[in-house]
Amino acid sequence: MKKKKILGILPSYSAGGAEKIMLLYFHNFQKRPFFFKLFVQNKIGPLKTNLVDSIEHKYERFFYAIPQILSYIKKNKFNIVYSTFPHITLGLIITKLFRLHDCNIVVRQPNMLYPSLSHSLKLRVLRFFYLRLINIADIIIVTSVAMYNEAVKCKIKKKKIFLLPNPLDIKSIRKNVIPERKKGEEVKLVFVGRLTYQKGLDRILSLFSKVDNVELTIIGEGSQRKTLENIVKEKKLQSKIKFCGFIYRPYNVIAGADYLLLPSRWEGMPNCVLESLALGTPVIAFKDISTLKDLILNVKNKTINMVKNEESLLRHLKNLQPRKDKLNPNLRESLLNDFLSEAAYRKKLDKFIFSTL
Repeated sequence: MKKKKILGILPSYSAGGAEKIMLLYFHNFQKRPFFFKLFVQNKIGPLKTNLVDSIEHKYERFFYAIPQILSYIKKNKFNIVYSTFPHITLGLIITKLFRLHDCNIVVRQPNMLYPSLSHSLKLRVLRFFYLRLINIADIIIVTSVAMYNEAVKCKIKKKKIFLLPNPLDIKSIRKNVIPERKKGEEVKLVFVGRLTYQKGLDRILSLFSKVDNVELTIIGEGSQRKTLENIVKEKKLQSKIKFCGFIYRPYNVIAGADYLLLPSRWEGMPNCVLESLALGTPVIAFKDISTLKDLILNVKNKTINMVKNEESLLRHLKNLQPRKDKLNPNLRESLLNDFLSEAAYRKKLDKFIFSTL
């Protein structure tokens, strides 16, 4: 069988979940029935070391990279383009509409559409055109039942929607993990993710001035870091909240914590929650993350604690207790009943692509 030629497109080497999932899918692609190249719009980000074969171009806006992408598609005769960000997907769809390329378009939808494309006029305009043109794509991958239902409600054709949850290699995550925890009687919380508006840290940091026995470790980088650090400084919370920057495998810290905190305004299927549960660390999250309702069915009781708003979170924080083995923490049992392995994920996505296109 002749190998299909796939061009994956990312805006950067950022350590977000969408980037990780794309890179995971194309891992060991040499042994599978397709040829793959990755086009990266901007060569910044910590995941660069994980890539085997990529083309880098430095553009502040994706619009300026389109001529180079189209030229590269034509020159190398790609027949599939794989995208996971709405603005990139829309660019690929519009250029196909004007017959500037004839590739099949595979889209992995990273977040719920309405909340993720609603908090600015620019994003609402993007959503307007995206929803009217998305059916030109050939495959739309969603990661939860909530996202599937939203896609159907948005009149995306059912035959093009494929439900494929994010994969999780539980054994790999737990391998060689030694829980890391500072001494003290305080409840230890950890946040893992990009420091952006989506993740919602800006709305909860001030709450830590109203609780006495809770500490928060923040792992990640992003555009809001300076703003968040200023909040911590203004509220004099430096002793309670620590910024650690990006950590490639933060599993020791997660495993040693009492809870993972996720105050996001919206999510797709957050990898940090899956990883935390795999390490035995329960989760506190906002009910805004409707996609977690799928996950609750696949975890042990009371391991995902959903709070309604900031006031509800504050009440919850005041009642938290540290783990029983806080003085000498052990790696706890996984809280996930079962999950799709990375190998099974790649196999399923291969099947979607090669049976459909």
